[in-house]
Amino acid sequence: MANKRSRRKKISKFYCPHCGDRLWRVGTGKHYLYYQGREEVQDHFKLTKKTATLLVKQNIVQLDRQHWLEEFLCEEHGKMWLNIWKHADGTIETTLANRHHWKRSSRTIDPTKPNPSVSEFTYRMSRKSARI
Repeated sequence: MANKRSRRKKISKFYCPHCGDRLWRVGTGKHYLYYQGREEVQDHFKLTKKTATLLVKQNIVQLDRQHWLEEFLCEEHGKMWLNIWKHADGTIETTLANRHHWKRSSRTIDPTKPNPSVSEFTYRMSRKSARI
C-alpha cells in the first residue's frame, strides 16, 4: 500500500509538438491570460451580455486561471513557450504560444523582441555564445 496517497500520478507530462519528446519545465511559472472588453469577456467566459457589461464597467480585468503560458525545454529544439488550457473535465490541451497569446498574458515580455534595457552589443554577444 505504499504511495497510496501519492499525487505523483496526477502530474501532467508535456511533449514537444515537433519531435514528440518529453518537455521539461524551465521554472518560469504560469503566466495567466486576461480579457478586458465586453465581447471578449462574454465570448470567453460564456456570460450574458448584461453580466459582461457590468464587469467591464467596473473596470475588472478577468483573469482566466484555466488558460496560461509556460516555458518548457526540449533537448532537441531548446526552449519553447506553450499555450496551455485546462478544461473543466481535467484534460489539458497545449499549443505553441503565438503573438495573440503574448498580448493577453500577465507579467511577460514578448520573447520575439529583445529586452529594451539591454544594449545592442550585449545582445549580440549573448547570441554568439548561444551558437557555440
